[in-house]
Amino acid sequence: MKFNIRYLLFLLTMGWAVISNAQVKDSIDVADEPFRLVAFDIYLQRGFPTGDNFVGNGFEPGIGFGSRIQFYVYKDIYVGGALTQDYFDVKNPAATGLFDRTTKFNAYLYAGYDYKLNDIWRVQADLGYGYSQNKNRLDSGNGGGKFRDAGNVLRLTTNLEYEFTEGVSVVLTPSYEKVFYDIRVPQAREQQFASGDYLNIGLGVRFNWYDFNNREIKAVDKSLEELQSMDEDEMTIKEKRALFFLEKKERRRQRREARRGG
Repeated sequence: MKFNIRYLLFLLTMGWAVISNAQVKDSIDVADEPFRLVAFDIYLQRGFPTGDNFVGNGFEPGIGFGSRIQFYVYKDIYVGGALTQDYFDVKNPAATGLFDRTTKFNAYLYAGYDYKLNDIWRVQADLGYGYSQNKNRLDSGNGGGKFRDAGNVLRLTTNLEYEFTEGVSVVLTPSYEKVFYDIRVPQAREQQFASGDYLNIGLGVRFNWYDFNNREIKAVDKSLEELQSMDEDEMTIKEKRALFFLEKKERRRQRREARRGG
């Protein structure tokens, strides 16, 4: 339980750091950048049941996968939806009840904040709430039956994102979720079955879509030819961005002229 509290405090601290530093962006000038519209994630995750309840006392660590899609509604604020599915074996049937394994499914909505550290690194924090279900199964030797336990999930997710390109990123995703179950058990065991806690570590790929027409390119007192002739190692961040956007603009102009000529 102590580990659970430390981990939750870490996630809360990381989320607070994202929000509290949101206005302090001296290291980059985001006005030169395109506006991110949508991000879509697919990832694998390792789930660690924890807490003094039937989940923490009865489940082995499991593995699962998930997907998320988020829409940027105002500057760095986003909303989205997610699906996850995780697989756990039972280590202690006395704590869980008479089943051998379970499949946990989550479907939830979330809202969060995206903070860009520099040209390639971002961190995000979001809070989600939705539906959760455990599909519990017995193996064939014990009758092969199955039944379901359902409830609501509250999930705190943080992301550390590395951008390979503007379109593709790798995302490390630590998260904590608490599921509030509606399970009928004898009154003496209600507290043990009222909720379950899960710590997750995920690693995945993110696909990003941007609105390049919405950016504001601040003036750089150099032409495309001047920027192309400069040593890249000696260029400022603003000059590198200006070169990127000017080259993209030039390629679009050349394609338009080629279509007219064709």
